[in-house]
Amino acid sequence: MNKRLAIMGGTFDPIHMGHLVTAEAVYNKFRVDEVLFVPTGSPAHKQNQEVTSKLHRFIMVELAISDNPNFRASKMEIDREGITYTIDTIKALKQLYGADTEIFFITGADAIGSILKWKDAEELFKLCCFVAVTRPDYNTCALLDQVKMLQKNYEANIQFLEVPSFAISSSDIRTRVQNKISVQYLVPKSVENYIKKYQLYEGATMLDKETMIKMDNYVKEKLSPKRYFHTKGVVQMGLELALVHKIDSDKVFIGTLFHDIAKELSSETMLELGTKYNVEWDSFEQQHHHLKHGKMGGALLKEQWGISDEEILNSIRYHTIGREQMTDVEKIVYLADFLEHGRGHSEELEMLRAVCLQDLNRGMYEVVRTSKHFVTVIKNQAMHPITDKLLEEYEIYRKPKI
Repeated sequence: MNKRLAIMGGTFDPIHMGHLVTAEAVYNKFRVDEVLFVPTGSPAHKQNQEVTSKLHRFIMVELAISDNPNFRASKMEIDREGITYTIDTIKALKQLYGADTEIFFITGADAIGSILKWKDAEELFKLCCFVAVTRPDYNTCALLDQVKMLQKNYEANIQFLEVPSFAISSSDIRTRVQNKISVQYLVPKSVENYIKKYQLYEGATMLDKETMIKMDNYVKEKLSPKRYFHTKGVVQMGLELALVHKIDSDKVFIGTLFHDIAKELSSETMLELGTKYNVEWDSFEQQHHHLKHGKMGGALLKEQWGISDEEILNSIRYHTIGREQMTDVEKIVYLADFLEHGRGHSEELEMLRAVCLQDLNRGMYEVVRTSKHFVTVIKNQAMHPITDKLLEEYEIYRKPKI
């Protein structure tokens, strides 16, 4: 008899009772041998969103299913480099379990409406059955025409399954944690304890998803792929620092995302926009074009997005040279730009990251000192005069010599 395998894929950020109830319902309804939970690595549909680390999400899944012998977790997608697609996972499972294995892929009913946009959707229909999960009040009639079309044109096997608890959402849980509201009975106790232990979601951004995506798309259009990749790394590093130090993640998100928005402007455009927006560069910045993008970036964010929060604007204006008496948000954007993981993983950089996660002020001293050495000694170039003032300001936070 062929093996019957159900796949519960998802970001699981975090896994919750709705996922578990759904998996159990599929296990019983379709008489599968086991349900395989497959946390996504870099989900294709969430490239514009910040997602909790792969390791945290996988561990929470393992904790949640540990008491059910019919459930198992797979690291298949989180170990895969690049963007993860369902078709690649299904093919890999067919190779692992055998070509004759019957696969039941669990998904939300809403996904059926856009399933033809999935990578290699036609091939997917041939490889697995889709279990479209609905809430008790879900109007399946709206999808019936789509399902009939898929069945007729692609011989798709799509089954509906009503699950009462499916109304629970991971985003609601993250919001509850952010607002210090109990998530008891929404997630397994082991997951709840894990979230508390590692302070997950406490620093999550409260910006609405639509605004975050709109901002990200704007930045992506303005930057080259290489610069955009760096920017995403700065956002990730900045949010990590914000979480640890309990700093406003919304401000950090905007500051890190827009910090290099003017980096690739030509000299002519920089001058033209500087005149238009009354940007004031000091004499050193006037002589060094690569330093002008900070203040110009602040001007663009203010004029084109209507953001007037001075802390956010200053975090962009001074993310390269710094300034005296920086706020914690400004420090984080400055440090994240220097430390994002795309810069490499040398022993020195890893040490600096560890210091900054422990103490922002000591991190400022160490990073400014390292930056000055690199620019003046290694590259033999001039450093902005503010650098020595910053070293003097943060000198008291340096680690004392033993």
